[in-house]
Amino acid sequence: MTEFSQDNMRLCYWNGSMNPFIIGIVGVGPGLKVLLDIINNEVFREFLPEMTLVAISDVHQKKDTLALGELGIPIYSSYAEMLEIHPDINLVIEMTGNNDMFSSIRKYLPESVSLMDHREIVFFCGLHDMALVKGNYKNNLAQQQVLIQSIIDEIREDIFLMDKNGSVVDLNSVVWRRAEIPKSDLIGKTCWNAARQRDGSVFCDKFDSECPFHKTLRSGQKEESLVTKVNKDGLLQYYRLYAYPVFDIRGEMSHIMVMHRDITERTNREKHQNQRDRLAVIGEMSTYLAHEIRNPLFAIGGFANSLFKSSTLNEKDREKVQIIVEETKRLDRLLTNMLNFVRSSHTSRKELNILAVVKNAAELMSIGYGQRGYKIEVCSVSPLPNVLGDEDALKQCTVNLIKNAVEAMPEGGVITLKLDLNGGDVVLQVTDTGVGMNEHEQDRVFNPFYSTKEDGSGLGLAMIKKIVEELGGRVKLASKPGIGTTVSLFLPPALDVAVTEANEVAAT
Repeated sequence: MTEFSQDNMRLCYWNGSMNPFIIGIVGVGPGLKVLLDIINNEVFREFLPEMTLVAISDVHQKKDTLALGELGIPIYSSYAEMLEIHPDINLVIEMTGNNDMFSSIRKYLPESVSLMDHREIVFFCGLHDMALVKGNYKNNLAQQQVLIQSIIDEIREDIFLMDKNGSVVDLNSVVWRRAEIPKSDLIGKTCWNAARQRDGSVFCDKFDSECPFHKTLRSGQKEESLVTKVNKDGLLQYYRLYAYPVFDIRGEMSHIMVMHRDITERTNREKHQNQRDRLAVIGEMSTYLAHEIRNPLFAIGGFANSLFKSSTLNEKDREKVQIIVEETKRLDRLLTNMLNFVRSSHTSRKELNILAVVKNAAELMSIGYGQRGYKIEVCSVSPLPNVLGDEDALKQCTVNLIKNAVEAMPEGGVITLKLDLNGGDVVLQVTDTGVGMNEHEQDRVFNPFYSTKEDGSGLGLAMIKKIVEELGGRVKLASKPGIGTTVSLFLPPALDVAVTEANEVAAT
């Protein structure tokens, strides 16, 4: 059995060597308006060969003659006159409805001229209606496509339509605008050639069998996953990836729609709330434990001190007692740190020169670390507004950040403290060129009691974050393994409130 393609099915006689139809109409009838529309409307070129109306004859009613005269088509009293003046006519259409007229024309016409009678016009009427219906469907479909595309383009998430080979079939405007590549250049490419992070950096650069696309390809069902990415500035971002199977009319999966949703802000809010909840629990537990532990710890430390001072102890026993004394002191410091962390610091908020505070801290730390291969540089934009905060607390934050930078660079290096303005905030950035942090460490670095150091309490960055947020600011961390880390403190500036209020009063 021969199989015909869609192109073969469209082949018809007039697609061959047939010349265009030069038409002459004899008489007028009910189908004339439809016939004129079919001849003159380009819509019907999809269904019929090219047709040109050159003349009309045998119009016997005056009103019809006047109406047809507006078409600019010559009108003749008889078909014989029409054919004599227009010998190029190769199709005559009889519309008088008179059978004798049809027979007369047939006898008069040479065999090279085709003839249609008024009864065959009904097929043109049907074709006309079908074409109009198709046109309406095409217009509605086009409108729906424009509407759907507009809706998809307004969605903030990245949306890809992929074939089963992993090539991009379509995508929304968010994707190609962020990639700064024309949409046409991304069609047919793999998704990792098109996908970008929020800052325009590459989302992924290799095949990943655990990607939701490949999971959906295997399961035929909706799949999703949570992934973390580090952008070109070293900032950690969270994305939720979804893959949805698309089925054809036979129920077979033909395409897969993939969506990337940036949930960084939402995740940060959730983590912040979770941390607050954890801190509330830790606060209650720490207060209870400190009360229950400190009393016996105080007794242990007192007795240990007394034993240490005793003259009856030999040197070996004295060393053991000394260990007990030192460990009780360490436990007491740990309890103090825990209580300081969970309690509200009640830091004061007063106007201060943050540049002077930072320089003071840098000079203090340079005394101890300057001789060990560390260089601490301070740079600032000018002018820089004062900030609202507590001088001692911010100085301690700066000192702790410098200590962290030193610990990240055991071989020495440059630690940069930069002060700048960003979005209405005064920003202190402390940057090192040390070992950096991976995604897992960045995800947990602000958690209390988490530390990458063996003897660390895990309260350093958590305490800094707590102090800055209590002052009305925020903390951001960016890091790349082997490149270094930047911790940014966003601090609220001191506003000229008194002047502003005076101006408002004067204006009113």
